[in-house]
Amino acid sequence: MPNLWEDLETGPNPPEAIYAVIECLKGERNKYEYDKDVPGVVLDRVLHSNVHYPSDYGFI
Repeated sequence: MPNLWEDLETGPNPPEAIYAVIECLKGERNKYEYDKDVPGVVLDRVLHSNVHYPSDYGFI
């Protein structure tokens, strides 16, 4: 499995089109984080209320 922190390519047509790692999906209650030690995305926490993440977010 490629290391997303070190091996992810910039994208097919930078700066217009780049790759990103999405850690939280819009509407979800699960919070994932990238762990460089694994390497991979692991569940960090779950929101235990009616709130959810309003948009996708992660890193580029």
